[in-house]
Amino acid sequence: MKKLMRFVLTISLIMFISNVSFAQNEKGKSNKEKEKTEKHQNKEKKEKKEHKGKKEETEETEEKEKTKKKEKTEKKEEVEESEEKENNGNAYGKNKGELKGKEFGEERARNAKLNKEQKQTELDNSVDEGETKVKEAKEKIKKAKVNLEKEKQEGKISDEDYKNKKEKIDKAEKNVKELEGKLEKGKSTKKSSK
Repeated sequence: MKKLMRFVLTISLIMFISNVSFAQNEKGKSNKEKEKTEKHQNKEKKEKKEHKGKKEETEETEEKEKTKKKEKTEKKEEVEESEEKENNGNAYGKNKGELKGKEFGEERARNAKLNKEQKQTELDNSVDEGETKVKEAKEKIKKAKVNLEKEKQEGKISDEDYKNKKEKIDKAEKNVKELEGKLEKGKSTKKSSK
């Protein structure tokens, strides 16, 4: 304990003496020299503060960069996972089963032809159904027009009712024309595929 007290007292005495000697050195200098030393000390303080600020800034930027890198890696991982899910695709050559080479290719070609024929028959059926619907719709529209004109001539319908029914008939005609256009496209694909 005594040794510790001696050690502390000697250090404090050394510091006190150095301060006194430094203070005496300042007294002998002129005002210009004092200003220079003060400026120099102020510059050193500013540099220390700037250095500390730069350290803090660099630490902050490093942290930001680390977080950005983590976000980028997380995004890349998410993209890779989604690509893995999306890239499952057809993968025709991976699950061949017992078939190999030429046999597998022939089987794929046979399946493709069957699929094409099936789609073609579906297209044919839908075109035929569409044509019958168009014929029926045209007949109904003709009957509706004839009945509407008869009722107007006989005076059974007011002008407003006549206009409303006429508009409905016109809309039906437009829909039938659109359906005919779609049927023509279907027929053209039907002809080109045969």
